[in-house]
Amino acid sequence: MERGTLKTAQLQTLVAIAEHGTLMAAADALNVSQPAVTKSIKELEARLGVQLLERSGAGVRLTRYGETLLRRARAVVAEIVSAERELDEMKSGIERTLSIGVSLLASSIAVPDALRAFRARLPDVRLNVHECVPAQIIDGLRDGSFDLCVAFVADSDITAEYRVVPVSETAQVLAVPRGDPLAQERQLARMTGARWLYYHTRDSLPAFWRELCGGSTLPMPSHVNICTSQRLYAQLAQEAGTISVWPEPLLDEEIALGRMERLHSDAQTTRLTLGLMYRKDLVLSASLEYFIECIRRTA
Repeated sequence: MERGTLKTAQLQTLVAIAEHGTLMAAADALNVSQPAVTKSIKELEARLGVQLLERSGAGVRLTRYGETLLRRARAVVAEIVSAERELDEMKSGIERTLSIGVSLLASSIAVPDALRAFRARLPDVRLNVHECVPAQIIDGLRDGSFDLCVAFVADSDITAEYRVVPVSETAQVLAVPRGDPLAQERQLARMTGARWLYYHTRDSLPAFWRELCGGSTLPMPSHVNICTSQRLYAQLAQEAGTISVWPEPLLDEEIALGRMERLHSDAQTTRLTLGLMYRKDLVLSASLEYFIECIRRTA
């Protein structure tokens, strides 16, 4: 095969077939006739010398050659769409706007430095930055209010409809107020009667507890308060007799201030991922790609 002979329209046709499942649906999406779709794929197969599609009762499916080409084709098509959108913005004089959702506890990690770096290079891009709770992040991604979100993501979180790009990983650790008698306790089984403080959603609490127990069947604490405000969380965690759960970098700050101390128990180490979340069907603009780069560098 000669280099540089693949046509963009043929790659767009392959992507449309993969996304819509039938030649007719792909033709409708591309606003062309079905014979034109068939002709485009046949020319592509002839150029490559491999079969890309197989017919089935439900429509068509990609062969292993088709699947391999599809991964590259999607990237090419996405870049073209992104370039066209940026050119349209330049021609119309419309200011670019980027809407970012940030979870309350992730907002102090990496995000401030990333925003400064982003503004230094792309000062003309208008930024909308919203600090919000996990449920608002999901809703904002789903309805398009946010282009991208920065949040701590636990294994128990439901993120199947979104792309999650890991940026860094941290431990979740237990802590008590400095000097609290609970600091001497080592057995998790003896702590279930204490007052607990948790910073994520209540729905994720059972999965977190199972991971913390390492597979044992300890009953969950009977008194667990949920707080997603970083400032309020730090205050509530200082109440005597409270066991609180922290991302390790945030707890280190509280320890340095002399307010908290780590609880060294037999609990299993649990992990959190600081991740970037966006819809799988989102075409990344150049400004959004640069913001992602800024987060990666500063995390």
